[in-house]
This record gives sequence, C-alpha cells and structure tokens, in this order.
Amino acid sequence: INNQTINLIIQSSGLDRGKVNNEIEKIKNCFKEKKIEIDKLENLLNLKTNDDFSQLKDEAIKGNKYNTNKLLSETIFQTENSVYYLNSINQRINKLNEVENLKNNEINLDSIINQLKPPVFWKDKPILIEQSKKWNKKKLQEILKKTYNTEVELKSNSMIRKDLLLKKLILDLCSTANIS
Repeated sequence: INNQTINLIIQSSGLDRGKVNNEIEKIKNCFKEKKIEIDKLENLLNLKTNDDFSQLKDEAIKGNKYNTNKLLSETIFQTENSVYYLNSINQRINKLNEVENLKNNEINLDSIINQLKPPVFWKDKPILIEQSKKWNKKKLQEILKKTYNTEVELKSNSMIRKDLLLKKLILDLCSTANIS
C-alpha cells in the first residue's frame, strides 16, 4: 500500500474509522495476493468523480459558490480537452450576450430565450434563464476578456498546467456572477 492508496481509502471513508476498516477489508478480499491497481481500487471504493463539465460550467455561471467548489473538487480535467472546456464556457457566455442584447425591448426572459436562433434545448432553458438574471453587459465583456486571456495562455504555453488555468477561470466566472 502506498500513499495514494491510503489517500483514496481516507477520501472514500470520510474519516470514519468504521468505514476505513470496511474499506480495508474490501481491499484485502479483492486484491488477495495481487498487486493493487489504482483504477480498480477507485471502482471498488466507489469514489465520487464527475466527468460532466457542463454541470460545473452551469453552476459557476449561476454564481453558486457551494456547488461550484464541490463540483470543482470532483471534476477530472483531461488536459487534451482543455480547448473543449474553454469553448463550452465561451458558447454559454455568447448565448448570455445574445439574451442581453435582446433584453432592450422585453422583460420576460422566457420569451427572449424563445427568440434565440438556434433554439435553446428545453432542458437548458431554465438554467439559461437563471444565469441571465446574474449577468449584464459589463460583466459579460469582463469575463470574455478573461476567457480570451486564458485561451491565449493555454495555446501559447505548453508547459503550463492547463487544469489550474481552467479552475481559475471557473472561479473567476463564479465570483463575477455574484458581483452586483
């Protein structure tokens, strides 16, 4: 057993001694006279991980600090998908910008979102309505500059930790959404 294995056991048990003992027994039974492989151990311990970046993005744009931090700790950022993550954020910011531009005449966000082309998927509509209540033109322009700078940094520096840049951007999104 190495430090990584110990950390996984502690993480899955929530520091409960009874659960720690149960997890150790599971490992003993499953890996009897075998080398412990981390990926199999993660499956055995049922660790919570999140592969759905869109949920994290949506919570950050809503300005929900608690869910953003929770999802940020559970989400696994794959380095090769960095540009995809950034594009996903940009698409939503641009959609919010479109909503903001159409707000001039109307107050009802539901009817404004119905005017968008291409149409917003029915499942995303309530999320977009909630997000558009948090954002205005000034905040949208500010976050677009930050996404642009992050994109330049991601593409120009191969030695930089892309996951940290994206996490910083997500935290900036969340804090900007909460600015009055």
